[in-house]
Amino acid sequence: MKREQIKRRTLLSTAAGALAAGAVTGVPQRALAAADEQEQLTDYSSHTAEGRSITVTSVTGQRLRITSYGDQMVRVRATRAGENFLSDTHYEMVQPESHTALRGSLDLTVTGDSLELRTGSQNGLRIVLHKKPLRLEFFARDTGALLAKEDSARGITWSGPNHTIASEVFVPPASEERFLKAGHGVLGRAPRLDRTGDTVSHNYADAAAAADNPNNQAPAIVPFYLSNKGYGVFFNTTFDTTFSFGGRNGYRFFADGHDTPGARPQLDYFLVNGPRFAQVLDRYTQLTGRPRLPQLSIFGLHMSDKNFADVSDQNWWREKITRHRAAGFPFDHQVNDNRWRAGSGSWSGSWFEFSPDRWPDPAGYRKWAADSGVTVTLDYNRNNTNEMAGWVGGPPPGYSLAAADLKNVKENNAVPDWSNPNARAWVWKVFWDKALDPRLGFPGDGLWIDETDDLGAIPYTARTADGRTWSEARNAYFLNLHKGVGEEGWDPAANGHVGPAKRPWTWSRGATAGQQRYGHYWTGDISQTYDEMRAQIRGMQTAGLGGFPFANIDGGGFGQGGTVSDAYYRNWPVAWSSLSPIWRPHSSASTKDHGKKASRWPLDQSAQAQADFAKYGQLRYSLMPYIYTLAHQAAASGMPMARAMVIDYQDRPRSYTHDLQYLWGPSLLVAPLTSDGGGVQNIWLPAGSRWYNFWTDGKHTGSDTADLSCTTRTGETPMFVKAGAILPKYPYAQSTAYLTKRQLEMEVYAGADGLFELIEDDGVTEAYRTGEKTSVTRLTFTDAATRVAVTHPRGTYDGAPGARRYLVRLHGLDGPMGMRVNGGATLPSFTSEAAALLSEKGTGCVWDAGRKILSVITSDIPVAKGDGAAATIEPSGDPFPRAGGGTVYQAEDARLDSAFIIDTRHPGYTGTGYADFTGTSAAGSTLAWTITVATAGTKQLLVRYANGGTTDRPLVIDVGGTKRATLAMPPTGSWDTWATTSFSTDLPKGETVTVRATLSQPSSANIDSLTVL
Repeated sequence: MKREQIKRRTLLSTAAGALAAGAVTGVPQRALAAADEQEQLTDYSSHTAEGRSITVTSVTGQRLRITSYGDQMVRVRATRAGENFLSDTHYEMVQPESHTALRGSLDLTVTGDSLELRTGSQNGLRIVLHKKPLRLEFFARDTGALLAKEDSARGITWSGPNHTIASEVFVPPASEERFLKAGHGVLGRAPRLDRTGDTVSHNYADAAAAADNPNNQAPAIVPFYLSNKGYGVFFNTTFDTTFSFGGRNGYRFFADGHDTPGARPQLDYFLVNGPRFAQVLDRYTQLTGRPRLPQLSIFGLHMSDKNFADVSDQNWWREKITRHRAAGFPFDHQVNDNRWRAGSGSWSGSWFEFSPDRWPDPAGYRKWAADSGVTVTLDYNRNNTNEMAGWVGGPPPGYSLAAADLKNVKENNAVPDWSNPNARAWVWKVFWDKALDPRLGFPGDGLWIDETDDLGAIPYTARTADGRTWSEARNAYFLNLHKGVGEEGWDPAANGHVGPAKRPWTWSRGATAGQQRYGHYWTGDISQTYDEMRAQIRGMQTAGLGGFPFANIDGGGFGQGGTVSDAYYRNWPVAWSSLSPIWRPHSSASTKDHGKKASRWPLDQSAQAQADFAKYGQLRYSLMPYIYTLAHQAAASGMPMARAMVIDYQDRPRSYTHDLQYLWGPSLLVAPLTSDGGGVQNIWLPAGSRWYNFWTDGKHTGSDTADLSCTTRTGETPMFVKAGAILPKYPYAQSTAYLTKRQLEMEVYAGADGLFELIEDDGVTEAYRTGEKTSVTRLTFTDAATRVAVTHPRGTYDGAPGARRYLVRLHGLDGPMGMRVNGGATLPSFTSEAAALLSEKGTGCVWDAGRKILSVITSDIPVAKGDGAAATIEPSGDPFPRAGGGTVYQAEDARLDSAFIIDTRHPGYTGTGYADFTGTSAAGSTLAWTITVATAGTKQLLVRYANGGTTDRPLVIDVGGTKRATLAMPPTGSWDTWATTSFSTDLPKGETVTVRATLSQPSSANIDSLTVL
């Protein structure tokens, strides 16, 4: 969060907003100087070959070195005469071990005019280095296609006073070449995905802009871009970089040392071959580091206390979460914003330590949180650094910079220099001693590191502890911070560190390339407008293109302290945020000033907003196996969770213009609604596939020449599913800690064959990485045979289920058919999935004629070792049986008095939860179902319940106010064990018959459902 003095925030002007988003910018004139004012690589003199590198010396003593990093990447470096190449680890954006782990080879052929180099793979790279003058050309080795070619008149140059600008100039791109710039400008904004013709600079805010700090937060500094010709370029420098992708500034990139003395920028870049964007991203994150996988809980709902900054404390949090869950909403992650901290509990005057007034018992709270499936982030604000234990100001032996260099910085007595290893060790010690040491028993699963991006007023000439100028060090500021908290702080398996027992969730306002291997980022104190929402949708995608797949955005915008419309709340904090990597509604508005309307919590919003929140909460949490698999894939290969359309459709022009829609994994297309009210939204559904409307199951044929005109409604994000998709799900639960893996559900969409490999682990520890403790379950669909096959998982992990029930929903069928499992008999048919689950064998089929969905439910199947067949679900050849079973009414749909809440912590329920007695009311508490009785007569009624107590917990049942039965509800052995009790009674005909259950003593069983046979 930014400062409490919201009045200090000003809305961005149009010009400032465009620049902040990384729009077209000018190139410094000194970088465009005439050829005779620049130093260029001259002619070839000699070369040497050593290992995987070729070093060429020019006639004027310059050196050019080309090094193979595996078979698909080459590194290009150049120095002026008398200069040495910087060490491989001078910039740690590249993962240090990559320099040795990514071994490769270069095959060299020398001719009179050129040197020709080939990487080891037949589909790798071919590089031609012309001798007079020294100029490079890059080709795809297998196709011979030219990727990039240096300008014969420019190429690699050095310019500016003291030669502090190092440039690479390529020939103008072909008309069909398109460019994507990874990362984004300040505040997470991107004006568009396709940057062809643009000049883009994404760097730390500079001194000239420092006077307007709120406009210069949270850049994602990723000097990396991709071309649709099948390659990417990563510029390995922390000096400011600028990229021009054609247009009036040509095709070039350069690093600018801002004329500071000392080390100067060197031309040092990696050309990464694809040819597919997914391959480029895989290789880029292999080079700079794989994204760090957070705990499973981080992919659940996050909520903060920011709107309640005058009242939130330990008790408030517990009560707020309890009321939120009692209404049936999910919740996983608590984000503390200032109030937990000792001192003032506000933006200033507080420090990283639990307040003895507002948090008198953090250990007790930690026990409650663990029991309640809640994880916790604690925040640190840079401006309070000097208040923290052990802080030493000034340069070494202090932890800061020289006072003279900080005179124009706000809160300049609290400026840590993260290049100093002693400063990094100090801040970790504070985090450990005040919160994260397990011996304390305090809550702490994540660290929110705020306002590390507002030091633009430091002059370029300032020196940091590692001896570099600020012009070179500032873009590494975030990386150094996350290295200290991650690699040096959290990770070691030694005393004073968390180690592999728990994964970190560390996020700062802003990011540096390579930081993804330690921690994450968020996009800062953004505005709460639809223009901002559109910029953030694009920024989320460009972050993913730069190795940051877990985009973390204030859902709805931080704003200027004001409130938003009901439609806006439903469209952004609810709908779009729930379909982004991190779901975290957050804003600056105060409920003290504006009432409940200021809150981002759903119970403080309209009834319709609450209904939307419940809908999207149930969607996200039931889709958690799909979402968490996407997260695993991101950590393994750099594939974004929210994929820009260009990743899957690189060769299709429409993918470059439709950047307000994206793929949520391989199968779901999401097009957020970015305006109040309904309307018509043009959505591109790529050709070659049939697409289903996610909400209605309506079918559409993809087209690369026309968009689908989609009629939209407030709060309903247009979503489409590709034919052949398999979406794995779990039964809905209100916390990822409560999700049961004993029932695996699959939404399968007919029209094409499908494949999905489900990845699961323990969700908390590093065992997935250190011990390879994961399981992979292969799910396949054969369209022609209407067959779904599930393998036994490959691998296992602590807590993996020993048996599983499978529930398959087949979408898009013309009609029902008899189905079987593993070659058995035709399964019986039921009126609903709940009825099938509650039947004697707990297995069967259900046909939804309205949506044409056939559900198939198996019995429990033991999980075996290996990846052999666990379940094959296919047609039996018999007609579809007549449906049997009764009508099931869920407890969560009943009218509950205040003694009951909706709960999900005990698995085995049907529907989306069960009624849980809170123990706060005496006998007489009730829950009541409204049922439909088609014909009057004697009916059998069944109540499903769990009683983990040691005595009966009876219910009195009445119909229309007349007592009909008393049910004993005896103990079931545990709260996870469910049983059914029944009675028969006469029911009148009607659509609003009331069946009421009343407690006869001040205790109750958990009630799952009522079935009428």
